[in-house]
Formats: sequence, C-alpha cells, structure tokens
Amino acid sequence: MPCLDLSPEMNDFIIALGLERADIQSFSANREDDSLIVTLTLNRKEHLCPFCMTPTSKVKDYRLKKIRHSVLNPTPCIIHYKARRYFCPICRKAFYEHNPFSPSGSKVSIETVYNVLNELRNPASTFSSIAQKYHLSPSSVSNLFDKHVTISRRTLPECLSFDEVYAFKSHDSDYICVLLDYTDKKITDILPSRKKKYLINYFSTIPLEERKKVRYCSFDMWKTYRIVSKLMFPNCICIVDKFHLLQELMRRVERVRVDVMNKNYKIKNTLKQKQKLLKENNKELEPDEIQKLKEASENYYLLKKFNFVLYSNNQKIHDPNIPKKYNSVLNRFANLYDIYDMIINMDEKLNEAINIRDRIHHFYSETTYEDAKRKLEEIIVLCRSSNIVQLQEYSKTLIEWKQEIINSFIKVPTINKKMNNALIENRNKSIKLLKHSSNGYTNWDRFRNRVLFCLNEDSTFKIYEIGEV
Repeated sequence: MPCLDLSPEMNDFIIALGLERADIQSFSANREDDSLIVTLTLNRKEHLCPFCMTPTSKVKDYRLKKIRHSVLNPTPCIIHYKARRYFCPICRKAFYEHNPFSPSGSKVSIETVYNVLNELRNPASTFSSIAQKYHLSPSSVSNLFDKHVTISRRTLPECLSFDEVYAFKSHDSDYICVLLDYTDKKITDILPSRKKKYLINYFSTIPLEERKKVRYCSFDMWKTYRIVSKLMFPNCICIVDKFHLLQELMRRVERVRVDVMNKNYKIKNTLKQKQKLLKENNKELEPDEIQKLKEASENYYLLKKFNFVLYSNNQKIHDPNIPKKYNSVLNRFANLYDIYDMIINMDEKLNEAINIRDRIHHFYSETTYEDAKRKLEEIIVLCRSSNIVQLQEYSKTLIEWKQEIINSFIKVPTINKKMNNALIENRNKSIKLLKHSSNGYTNWDRFRNRVLFCLNEDSTFKIYEIGEV
C-alpha cells in the first residue's frame, strides 16, 4: 500500500506515536473547539490470535476509540482511532489489532501516560496540576497512577531506621510509620500505623531468616519501636537517635529560661505598680527597690528579645571581638557575646542548666563507644543531683534509654559511621510536602505508592502490554 503524503509536522506527530507512514491507511487532523482532532485508521495486516496463535487477517468489525494524547501543550489532542477487531477462524474468538500508541482498554496514549507518571515523581506535583497540564481530569490522573504504579516493599536491610510522620489520618492511627534502609538511603516501606500490635503483625508476615539480617535499628524515643525491634529482630542492636534526646534536653532548658523570665516579669510588674501608687502620693521606691526594678526589667528584656543566643550556632555569640552597638534599653554598648554572658549569669539555675546542656553536647561530639558508658553515667549523676526539677526528670530519660544511647556511638562496620535518624527525618520532609501539596489523601494504597514512587529513584512503573485483548 502506498505511503500517505503528510506534512513534516504531521509526519513528526505519527513518529511520536510510534508509527510509520506505511502503517497508516487514513489520517486527518482538524481543529475543533480549541482541540486538535486526529482521525486515524491503521493498515490491515495479518495478526496472530492471542488465544491460539493462529495467523489471521479476517476482520470482524471496527470500533471507534477516542484516545487522549495530551502532549501538545497547550493544545488538547484527541485521537479518533478506528480500531479493527480481527476474527480467528480456529478458536472463533475476536481480538483487537495491535497498536503502538495506547495500551489495550486505555483512553490515554502511552506517551501521555509516560509523561504523567514521570511528573508524579515530584512530591510537589499534584494530581490536579498534572491533570490541568495534560488536559485530563484529576480522577483520570489518579486512576492512571493506580493502574500503572504498584510498589512492593523492599527486603529488610542490615541497618533499619524507624520514624513516624503525621501524614495520613486513619481509624488506626494519626501517624504513619516510615522504614528506611540506612545504607542505601531508600525507603523500605511505609505503614499506616506506628502502634505495637500493627507493627508486630506486619513484621510477623516476613520470614524469620530475613528478619535475622537486621543488625542495627535506630529510632526516636517511641518505646514501641524498641519493643518491636527486640521482639522481631533477634540479632538487632537498638540505637536511640541523639537528635531527639537533645531536642528533649532543649525543651527542658527552655522551660528553665521561661521560668526565670516569668519570675523577672512578675517582679517588674509588682514594682511598677507599687511605683505608680507611690507617685500618686508623691512618694518614691526605696533605692534597693529601684535597683531591683532595673535588674528585673533588663533581665526580662534580655530573656525575651535575645533568647535565641542560648540555642544559636552563630560563632559571633562566642566572639568577644565582634564590634559592639549601643543598646538604649541596657544603656550600654554590647555585642552578642556580652548579651550571652549577661543571660547565663543572671540566674543560678539558668546558669546550671546551660552548663549541663553544654556538657551533654560535648558528650555527643567527643565521646567514643569505649568511654560512652562512663561519661553517660557521670552525666546521669550530674542531672539527678541538680536542683532543677526539669534536669532531674531528664536524668530518668537518660537512665531509661541508657543502653540505646551507648549503642549510638557504635560505628557500623558496613558503613563505617554511627547511625542516627537524620536521613529518615529528611525523607519525612518530602512526605509532608507530598501530603500538603495534595491537601491530603484518603486512599492509603495510593498514598503509599506515591511516597515510594517519589522517594525511591529506582522505583518504576509498568505500562501494560500492547495488543492485549
């Protein structure tokens, strides 16, 4: 059959569909209501019956299929495809002819499916935004994703990190559980609940031999993770993430700061009210009260406005040579070094809390596994003997997680470094982005597949075999 005489643009179009001009019996393209309508019929040729593999060229009938080919942005394109159904003389069954541009039963072209799925790898992309770009409906995009993306869990790794993130509210849990392979930085799986019963049931379905391969587990201070790890992974060493311990410490130190600030605020307000009443009677505060008011006002101001100096890593805070600026409230020239010094020395308890905090930070930065136990026991004694209630309570946390803290200093042989939850926390940010950009999910399987599809770059999708019945 002779080839059609097509314009260069239309010739490029049919090449993009995976066709050659020799494959086409008829072809036309027209604009209709701001859309490009392509009418297409393929040449008749012999096909093998997919049921009995008998060759046949006998046509039973034709069916008009409308296939969305929305890759010519911003122009929507619809292919009116006159599809043949062939008839097998042996098994007497009918089947559609093969075509290279749409999977069997699909109303969307393969290229469109491919582009849509690749766009969905970006956690910031939504079904709605992609639907608008490719002139599809949001439900069509989500259905394409569900049809072509199904991701199985990965094999349990040697180094496994646990964490949770508020991302999918269900009747079982407000938090999902994220499992990460610390070695290859891939998400092993995500689960709809972090509750003990669910996790035990999940891991119980995995063969014991596979679970025995897990040698190290890191997690935050959610006790369930420790219970499940010890129960499900017989060879596992449990590690508690230092970030969460330091975060807990920061909350307690902050509580001390707030208490001191509130104490000074109360003194300031009490003396100011007294001063106001005395002025009405032409009287003044005593000199010691004036001094006390001045100190309380300055202390409150420092703790309120410059609280960041207690937690910042800015090196200027610890450099006395930074140029000083005049502060009208303090009525003096000062830099951040001076401010920091004034804060930590204004109150005995605050000074003690800051010193213990610095001691614990130094513990994490300078300690090895060999001396971790000794140094940790010293810190526990220091916190337990403190006059600060918040630090006394913190000592109980250190005691409860003592062995897991010591284990956090182990250098894992296969990766030659210590484990923590920094990697999984980073992945959780992407999960939150995915959730927020999509205004949440109601379908768990879709959410799970989307997370694994976005965060594991080696995840893939399957476009159905061409020529299916």
